[in-house]
Amino acid sequence: MTSDPGPRPSNGAEVRALRFGVFEMSLRACELRRAGRLVRIQPQPFRVLALLAGRPGEVVTREEIQAEVWPAGTFVDFEQSLNFCIRQIRSALGDSALSPRYIETLPRRGYRWVGGPVERVTAIAELREWPRPVAERPAVEPPPAPGAGSSEVDTGLPQPPVSRGEQRVMLGLAGLALAAVVVALCLALRPVAAPRPPSFQRITFRRGLVSSARFLPHGEVVYAASWDGRPLRLYVAGADGRETRALDVEAGMIVGAAASGEVAYLHDGVLSRAPVAGGPPKAVLKEVSAADWAPDEAQFAVVRREAGRYRLEFPVGRAVAEVARTSAVRLSPDARYLALAVHPLLDDDRGTVVVFDREGRRVAASEGWASLEGLAWPPGGGEVWFTAARTGADSELHALGLDGRVRLLLAGMGRLVLHDVGPDGRVLLESAALRSEMLFRREGESEASDLSWLDFSAGVSLTPDGGLVLFYESGQGGGADYMSFVRRTDGSLPVRVGTGRALSLSPDGQWALAVRLRRPDRLDVLPIGPGEPRTIRIPGALTHEAAGFLPSGARIWVTTRDAGGQRASWLVDADGSHPRRLALPAGQVVLRNSFSPDGTSVAMSCPGGSGWCVVPLDGGAPRALRGARPDWYPTGWDEKGRVWFRERSNHVAERLWRVGAATGRVEAVADLAPRDRAGVEGVAGVVVARDGRAWAYNVLRRLSDLYVATGLP
Repeated sequence: MTSDPGPRPSNGAEVRALRFGVFEMSLRACELRRAGRLVRIQPQPFRVLALLAGRPGEVVTREEIQAEVWPAGTFVDFEQSLNFCIRQIRSALGDSALSPRYIETLPRRGYRWVGGPVERVTAIAELREWPRPVAERPAVEPPPAPGAGSSEVDTGLPQPPVSRGEQRVMLGLAGLALAAVVVALCLALRPVAAPRPPSFQRITFRRGLVSSARFLPHGEVVYAASWDGRPLRLYVAGADGRETRALDVEAGMIVGAAASGEVAYLHDGVLSRAPVAGGPPKAVLKEVSAADWAPDEAQFAVVRREAGRYRLEFPVGRAVAEVARTSAVRLSPDARYLALAVHPLLDDDRGTVVVFDREGRRVAASEGWASLEGLAWPPGGGEVWFTAARTGADSELHALGLDGRVRLLLAGMGRLVLHDVGPDGRVLLESAALRSEMLFRREGESEASDLSWLDFSAGVSLTPDGGLVLFYESGQGGGADYMSFVRRTDGSLPVRVGTGRALSLSPDGQWALAVRLRRPDRLDVLPIGPGEPRTIRIPGALTHEAAGFLPSGARIWVTTRDAGGQRASWLVDADGSHPRRLALPAGQVVLRNSFSPDGTSVAMSCPGGSGWCVVPLDGGAPRALRGARPDWYPTGWDEKGRVWFRERSNHVAERLWRVGAATGRVEAVADLAPRDRAGVEGVAGVVVARDGRAWAYNVLRRLSDLYVATGLP
């Protein structure tokens, strides 16, 4: 039985510590620390934690734990002792058995580490030598023989006395030596000053959201904010935030600030630049999803969307790499590297930080973040900083080095979002309270009711009469794998359906479709009441992105992505049999349940993106949908033959419309917005009941405070 519970690689390197998130385990000292602070945990729970964290993703059986931690000859009540250890581990990590972030219980089998990657800190094992024997010295040392190792010979004659001057010199030297020893002891025993914690200067004080911010060359801050439910505007604030002026510019996302006194921003996919001192903006480029201004202010790095794909360009027009959906791109201070925050899942901010060089070679990456927002380079350029969370939406500040190593810079409670790092090392950080609220409304009602459950509720499907809503939780409450629920729209308590991201509810309300984050190669069909779950797999599919029941309930549509990144939409029977690929126009896939009542057509964008069409599933020619505007987005098709659209603007409220598929008659139905609009970023999704008399939608609410931080490592 060894005191080191961690693994020992075969290359002779000793694992000294395990790191995951904000935690570090010293295997030699048997200590657990959170963000550098010691967490109390007893030796046996520590050993169990080290065993599980040392085998991330594996099922560690109870028998294996007993053999490792309580070997034969140890007389304890194993079951009681193991349960105690797991409880103490969860208490130390802030974990929960109901929504595990680190330790998952597998009933009657064992446990599994679900806390993401675990870094092993190794060191080459030291060579140990036995102490060598030392010859004993005699109690009385005999005088040296004449000529044996000494130039002085004892002649037996008296030695000349030492003079007083020589005595004073010797005493002075001894005093100096003693003083030096005293000074050295004082220095050694002097308490070491603890490093000064970072300081934070708040610069916004109103109620609402901050979408983006950058440092201006002379220390001021320019930011885009929506206060008290008003549209996003640009503001310029001094270093302390007490002097703020508004610019007459509507901007969604700031992407650069130049020494020339201009600010670059994105608004409705258009990259523009405007003088901070005031004046009209100038449009630069269209169809841009992310951008950054090069340090020399002569060029932009951009991510542009074309035919459903995203292309990284630097400078504009020169392709660097094909990437996934991107929320941010930042150039390193020397413009040699481009860092991106990419998000592979539809309607999800799960993501990866990727660093490319200018030739498109992937230099470094950090994957597996449950929520990723915020990216910037510090002045040195040897690493890129980002804010992200392994579980839920409460994020922390991390650094990704060009060597691929990730380190924690700042932990906190709640959501941190990084906006910029100045040349002097100052950091623009946002502290945000983020929620997704699920609202429901029936025709004839004046206001929507709030059906939200935990912190990040997202409704995805309604039964035909609007009596039951399917939703999932993806925040802290939903845990690392998300949780799916159904809830009566009268406000009754929700019922948990299963694990994963919910997608669709069957017309009879008896089955739900969901996809597990760790197994996106399959689609789960979950019973709402009694019944056995089953799975559907489309051959060759690496990821099942979207799915739903057709109005009859007898068939299911599925949109997949293969290993090469190609998307395709399919129809399968409700039991998963007889998959066939839909004959849709080139480059088109189904992403929302907008099928006609008879299941023979789907409302989607016309070939070439010229508007909205009704596309037959048998391969027939698309038919233009009269009355629907290009800037709308289809959300469903009711049983009366009307296609429902959301306005899909950057403004709150959005308008809900319906268009007669045969007549082209256009009707405004309702405004989609909560009564309190402060901090509302927008509408995230809309679902309509098949009877056309009820609808549900999600709004993202973000309440922000912007800070300038100094003293970060």
